[in-house]
Amino acid sequence: MLKKIAQLAISIIIVSTLWFVGLETVYTRVLAFSSNVVLGIWGRNASIVVEKENGEYLFRVYTEFEGIKANYPQRVQSLFYPTIIVLSWQVFLAFAMGWRKSLRSGVKNLGLFFLFHILFLLLLTAYYSSSIARFFYDMMLESFYVIAVVVIAIDYIRHPVFAKSRDPEAG
Repeated sequence: MLKKIAQLAISIIIVSTLWFVGLETVYTRVLAFSSNVVLGIWGRNASIVVEKENGEYLFRVYTEFEGIKANYPQRVQSLFYPTIIVLSWQVFLAFAMGWRKSLRSGVKNLGLFFLFHILFLLLLTAYYSSSIARFFYDMMLESFYVIAVVVIAIDYIRHPVFAKSRDPEAG
């Protein structure tokens, strides 16, 4: 059990370090690009760019509302901290179950989380033009931590890595 807790702590340290030295930038840019692809397919007159302002990344939405071009920002940091939690869990599963077994779980979990982030950004582009989009955006704004916990809880039910093993050699 102590070995697994140490592995979880190491996973958190690894992912947090990678996140703050550049993984956040990569993820942010991939997310903005993916959102713009979806916006392009839908034919929406909006785009999302990633900017760094005062040392902090933010999404800036460029759109047209009632014939007037507008832009507005959304801070990135607090939105993505739950991503660190999910990524750390996936790295921990690789330690605990092996890379092959954890890969299937990781594709599902990270893919789901990525889709929620894209949905969030799409709602952000319609924030001022739709009260429904505004409602769901505001609802999702603080929900990523809950989504992360639910993803991990469901994954733990499927892979109870902290449960005592019946095999004394399994540790």
